[in-house]
Amino acid sequence: MDPHREIELKLEASPEQLRQLRSDPLARSLSQARAVTRSLESVYFDTEDHALAAANFGLRVRRAGRQRVQTVKGERSASGGLFERSEFEVPIRGDEPDLAQVPDPEVRACLTEIVDERPLVEVFRTEFRRTRRVLEKDGSTWWLDLDEGRIVAGDRSAPIHEVELELRAGEPARLFEFALLLQERFDLHPAARSKAERGYALARGEGAAAHSSRRVRLDVDATIGDALAAILSHCVAHFTANADSAREGVDPEGVHQMRVGVRRSRAALALFEPILPEERLEFFRSELRWIAHELGAARDLDVFTRGLLAEIEAPQALRAPLERVRSEAVSLRDECYEGVRTCIGSRRYARLVLELGAWISASGWQQNASAGDALRWHEPARDFAEAELGRRHRKIGRFAERLDESDAKRHQLRIELKKLRYTGEFLRDLYRGHGGKRFLRRIARLQSALGHMNDVATAERILATLLERLGAERTQAHDRAAGFIEGWAAQLAAGAQRKTDDAWDRFESAKPFWT
Repeated sequence: MDPHREIELKLEASPEQLRQLRSDPLARSLSQARAVTRSLESVYFDTEDHALAAANFGLRVRRAGRQRVQTVKGERSASGGLFERSEFEVPIRGDEPDLAQVPDPEVRACLTEIVDERPLVEVFRTEFRRTRRVLEKDGSTWWLDLDEGRIVAGDRSAPIHEVELELRAGEPARLFEFALLLQERFDLHPAARSKAERGYALARGEGAAAHSSRRVRLDVDATIGDALAAILSHCVAHFTANADSAREGVDPEGVHQMRVGVRRSRAALALFEPILPEERLEFFRSELRWIAHELGAARDLDVFTRGLLAEIEAPQALRAPLERVRSEAVSLRDECYEGVRTCIGSRRYARLVLELGAWISASGWQQNASAGDALRWHEPARDFAEAELGRRHRKIGRFAERLDESDAKRHQLRIELKKLRYTGEFLRDLYRGHGGKRFLRRIARLQSALGHMNDVATAERILATLLERLGAERTQAHDRAAGFIEGWAAQLAAGAQRKTDDAWDRFESAKPFWT
């Protein structure tokens, strides 16, 4: 393994679960020595405006007795609870960081440029007791770390109850295999954030941040297997990174981005469906569909309450019944968010995330594959991309004369556009410099315009539910208020129709970047 590469899988735990794990017979059976417990204190430094964090660097000085170790961590990738990033450690003399001691010259120069002679200040610190066992199985070695303590930022603090599995030698798949055993025995959950991410949020007085998707990086000569691993790992990382924000329910963007990540995961599986093992494919699709349903209900209520209802200007006579409908909508939204929290906190969700991570890490789609399918994974991804993008593009062409037809037809068009857009975003790196960004931007504009039109149908469905929930309290005034809301939504949709026509013309004139 690269000594400057950190690969670890993090799991959330309760104090009771950590206590049980310290004497767990499974861990003891794989242990190479007795467990060692140490008290650790780490101070995280940055500029006043957190320039290092903005550049995806972490800088800390860890204190263990008289020893001081400075650590620099680079940008991370995360999927299914697995964190992978660069890490540069060096012993130092004092309690303050010393960038001159960073062992890698490129990283040292980059940090020096970011800091630009500004003072480095303490942002937060972690104080915890770590019990470590060295485990080994089938040629792989990893650390089992049980951490219990707290994160401190000024007068704020947050608890630490974590299980970390850090790979020392062997394959990352071994970490997932062991984590799945722990999850089955102790109902542990994959962690969505590192201690550093939690510490920065605590210092800023913020909740968990929502994260939009990043670009999938592919080499132009990538194989189909390379592409699937990179794309699916990216998608799982996207939706799991937003789990904490969605669970908190403060920023609606958390549920939105998590839902997008789940949809992208489903799209990735659909893209490679013809060459994926049917049993695993159906399991993952079914479980992702379940999560999408829970997130979708909450997202629809967010758009309805924070978007449509927030913009309405009602006449005086309708304000009281309209406010009652709004109150019922907020109540329904809160119930949907409780469903999201239950979903993310469930054993079923944890199992899915770890199984997806294990499948990706072990390239599970190649196990028990026929000779023909095994060879296909080594074929050029670009040939595969050209065929799939072309097929999806031609399918959308069949909708050219249907924009003014039923809501169902428009909805189907949105679905097909979404499939083409996601496929294009997944595979655009195979066609660098071919206008992929421009083409995808035109699809996004058309999707957005059609989305506003679809909001009318969604509003009608939600309003019917709200009126039913009013029960005996429902009056004609409430029905008139609901009718007013529908009319307001229809007026917005009329404006969206004009934007849709324009966006469609621009889309039709766009040159496919894969040809």
